[in-house]
Amino acid sequence: MLFKIAWRNIWRNRTRSLVVIAAVAVGLFAGMFIMAFFQGAINQEIDSMVQTQLSHIQFHNPAFIDDKGVNDTIANGHAIVNRLKKDPDVRAASGRLITTGMISSSSTASGVEIHGVVPEDEKSVSSISKDVIEGTYFTGDRKNEIVMGEKLALKLGMKLHNKIVLTFQSKTGDLTAGSFRIAGIFRSRNSSFDQMTVFTRFDDLAEILGTTTEMHEIAVVLKDGQKSDAVAGGLKREYPSLLVQTWTELSPQMALLSSIMDQMMYIIIGIILLALMFGIINTMLMAVLERQREFGMLMAIGMNKPRVFMMIVLESVMLTCAGVPAGILFTALTVGSLAKHGIDLSAFSQALSQYGFSNFIYPVLKQSMFVPVSLMTALTAVLSAIYPAIKALRFKPAEAIHKI
Repeated sequence: MLFKIAWRNIWRNRTRSLVVIAAVAVGLFAGMFIMAFFQGAINQEIDSMVQTQLSHIQFHNPAFIDDKGVNDTIANGHAIVNRLKKDPDVRAASGRLITTGMISSSSTASGVEIHGVVPEDEKSVSSISKDVIEGTYFTGDRKNEIVMGEKLALKLGMKLHNKIVLTFQSKTGDLTAGSFRIAGIFRSRNSSFDQMTVFTRFDDLAEILGTTTEMHEIAVVLKDGQKSDAVAGGLKREYPSLLVQTWTELSPQMALLSSIMDQMMYIIIGIILLALMFGIINTMLMAVLERQREFGMLMAIGMNKPRVFMMIVLESVMLTCAGVPAGILFTALTVGSLAKHGIDLSAFSQALSQYGFSNFIYPVLKQSMFVPVSLMTALTAVLSAIYPAIKALRFKPAEAIHKI
């Protein structure tokens, strides 16, 4: 009976009720959309880091991490790569030579990190081959080809097929140099990576370094990235002399950002719901003050105060429960559409790319968001009704009935 009375009461003033329902729906949409937007940005950044720089797991000589010394190589690297390719959990593995040096054009020079890769293997662990916007990701068996980022090419004033010079320290400690021709120019999501990293063939770099078949890094991409910790644990036991790290260990800042995202988003939606709560309190308080005679008459004919209190709370909860499905539906439709087409922020600013984020954001709405957000909204509705309900209980029946 109390439910029926509360339901009829909220529709006695349709405009006011619809405004509250719309406020709840818009507030819920705003909170969930912000969560989906930032979750999409973080997921894209993690995917970009894994695909271009980190992979799921990396092998190194423990001494290599400190100063990236040319002689800190992985013993039997090729044998390890071949063994990893046969692992049922591994999708691809690639060995790399890595050194730092200078890249010089006729007009200027810049510091870079040089990656010597096996092109076919690297295609399976890195997205760089797909990011090439000019030229190709190495061609045939031509010697001394290089693939560089668009930002670096612009900085050096170089174009496709131009020659550049790489200068670095060889295995013997002597300063050495090699001339390379630009085979391709790529553009990844991370402009700082594009400006600091170049790729050559493994054999070409090894010949100049004097390392022959030695390698500095082995990158591993798994079939299921969620198994990174478990697979890495097994590989650490199998290769105790090597440093085996997952992407979360290689980039703890990204792992931390990912882990605290949910907490940050709940704080944001909590602030939005707090603002929404004041709107509901204002609306319910107005409704209570307008219905003083009604409450006075109900209490005069025998409705006790707990039932009056519960009726007002039910009205607030019903209004909110009407707004929650509308907000969730609107969010699902909006995020579903934007997840396919993305949100292009490049027209407003290029700042995101400077920090490794894509200018196109594809929101991600996790199903696990719905239940806690809906419960938080329902709790907001209950809390919003408490003060107006207490205000109604303070009315004296005799005085309230005579209110005009």
